[in-house]
Amino acid sequence: VEYFLMASARKGSSSEKNRVVRAASWPPTSKQVPYYLQADFGLSPGLPSQSESSNEYLFDPKKPVRTVGGANLFLPCGPMDQRAIGERGDYLRFQTDPLADDVTVVGNIVVELFASTDGPDTDFMVKLVDVYPDGYEALLLDAPIRARYRDGRNPEDVSMMTPGKPEKMTINLWSTANVFEKGHRIAVHVTSSNSPRFEVNPNTGHAPGESRSKT
Repeated sequence: VEYFLMASARKGSSSEKNRVVRAASWPPTSKQVPYYLQADFGLSPGLPSQSESSNEYLFDPKKPVRTVGGANLFLPCGPMDQRAIGERGDYLRFQTDPLADDVTVVGNIVVELFASTDGPDTDFMVKLVDVYPDGYEALLLDAPIRARYRDGRNPEDVSMMTPGKPEKMTINLWSTANVFEKGHRIAVHVTSSNSPRFEVNPNTGHAPGESRSKT
C-alpha cells in the first residue's frame, strides 16, 4: 500500500516530512499507545494521578458549536483552524505539553469517553487536533456518537441514558497518518454539537423535531 504521511502544512512553510510512504499492509506495523484525558485539561500517555475526577459543561441545543472544517461535502472542508470556534463553556480542549520529539501516528484512532448527562440522551463530538507552536489548531479527525446508540444501532441495542450515571462511549475517529512535530501539541477536543455538519440533538430523548430542546 501507499499512503500520504502528513506533517506541518501551513501555506508557504510546508514541512519536508510530508511524503508518500510505502508499506506492506495497512495499517503498517505499529505500537498502540493510549493517551488519557487529565483533570487539568492535559493529555498524556500516563495514567491520571487522581483516582476520580471529571470535567463538566452546560450544553444548549439552541446554541450549537458551529462546524469549522472536517471531511465535509458541501461545507468548507479540511484541517481548518479550530480557534475560530472561540472559547466556549461547552467546548473542552485537552492537550499535551509541547512535544520534545516528533510523534508519528498512523492507523485507526479510537476514543473511549466515559461521560454522563442529566437528560435521557445527548451527543458527544470528539476531535483530534494538531496544535502548532503559534497556537494554530489544525483539525485532523472528528466523529460523533449519539448516546442512545452507545451499545449499537440495532433496535435491541438502543437505550437511553440514566441521568447522572457515567457510561462508556466508544467513538471511532477512523484513520490518519500524521507526524505531530517537535514543539507541537496533540489535542483532543470534546463537545456536544458540530452544526450544521451533524444534526443537533435536542437532548429530550425524542426524535429531533418532536419536542423542545433540553440543556
